[in-house]
Amino acid sequence: MELNPCAAVLYFMKHIITSALYLSLCFSAAADTPSGAAAKTQLLTTGNCPACDLTRADLSDQNLMGANLAGANLSGANLSNTNLRGANLQGATMLRIILSDTALAGANLKQADLSDLDIDMVFEYVEIIGTQFEGARFKYGIVCGPPPNKGGWGCQHL
Repeated sequence: MELNPCAAVLYFMKHIITSALYLSLCFSAAADTPSGAAAKTQLLTTGNCPACDLTRADLSDQNLMGANLAGANLSGANLSNTNLRGANLQGATMLRIILSDTALAGANLKQADLSDLDIDMVFEYVEIIGTQFEGARFKYGIVCGPPPNKGGWGCQHL
């Protein structure tokens, strides 16, 4: 059976539209995670940007107190002079970050990847009282456990 030209065009259009809808559904999960300028705007306006890609973001001099950045990628971000007191950075990737004069008191850094930072050097000018480091990974294979009863960080070379 032969289709007339209009029916053939409609048939192919239907399949093209169906394919486009399918592809948009496949890629919608990636679109749900903000990145770049959109992620920075979301963070600065809402204080909530879990799993965001903030690679190389300039977040210096910002008040991000209590922000939710769980699972975010902050690699290469500038966090100098930033208030991250009480922020949730659990599971965040924080490679090659700038932390000078950063306030991290009470922040959750559990399971955070800081594996290119020397724990003995990086926190010299960073406020970390009450910061949770359990499972955080640092340079030279140092991993933090729960805080010890007699003070200290609970971090050791594994």
